Amino acid sequence: MNTQIDTAMKRARGYWFVDGFTEMITGGLFIVLGGVLVQRGLAPQASFLAQLTSLVGEVSIVKLVGIVAAILVLVWLKDRFTYPRTGFARGKWVTAAQASAFLGKAILLVLLPVVGVVAALFYLPSTRGVLVSMPAWFPAGLGVLLASVCILAGAWMGLGRFRLVAALILLAGILVGVWQLAVGLPIVPVEALANLWGAQAPIAEIINRTFVSVGLVTMISGAAFAISGVVTFLRYRKENPLPYEEEV
Repeated sequence: MNTQIDTAMKRARGYWFVDGFTEMITGGLFIVLGGVLVQRGLAPQASFLAQLTSLVGEVSIVKLVGIVAAILVLVWLKDRFTYPRTGFARGKWVTAAQASAFLGKAILLVLLPVVGVVAALFYLPSTRGVLVSMPAWFPAGLGVLLASVCILAGAWMGLGRFRLVAALILLAGILVGVWQLAVGLPIVPVEALANLWGAQAPIAEIINRTFVSVGLVTMISGAAFAISGVVTFLRYRKENPLPYEEEV
C-alpha cells in the first residue's frame, strides 16, 4: 500500500516533465548561461574585478529574463498541447516564502564550498598550488554536483531517464577537466604563489580558463536536458495523439 502511494506521489510530482517541454526549456536556459560564461572567459576585461562584475550582471540578466520567458512559454505550451491530451494536474502550490527559502539554500549549497576553497587558496600558502589546477578540477566537481542533484530530482519524481542525463553531465565534467589537463595547466611562478594579489596575469589566465570550463559543462548539461526533452516529447506525442474534437 505504501509503495502504491509513493508511486502515485512520484507520478504527480513528475507530471510537469511528462511532455519534455520543461527539460527542453531548462536545457535552453543552461546553454545560454554556459555561453555567457564561455564568452566571458574568452573575452576577459582589463581587470578581474571588472570581469567578475560584468559576469555577475550578465548572468543575473540572463537568469531573470530567461526564467520569466521560460515560465511564460512553458505555460503557453502546456495550455495548448499537454492539457488537452492528458489533463491538468493541480498540485500543491509553492508559496513565495518556500521558493525563496529553497533558492537561498541552493545558492548557499553551491557558493559556500566555492568561497571556502577560494579563501583557502588565497590565505593558506600550503593550499595555493591547488589554484593552478582549478580549470581541471572545478568542472569535474561541478559535474559531480549537477549529476547528484539530477539523480536526487529523478528519484524524487520517479523519472528514470534523469539517471542517464546525470551520467552524461558527470562524463562532461570529467572530459572537460581531462581536456584542460591535456592542453596544459597555466604556469604560475613560485614567487607568484607567495603573493597571489600581485600575480595578476597568471591568476587571470586561471580564472578565465575556469570560466570556459564551467561554461562548457553548463552548455553540455543543457544539451543533455534538451535532448532528453525532445525524446520525451516525441514519445509523448506518439502515445497521446490529438484529442477528440466534436464537430459543431
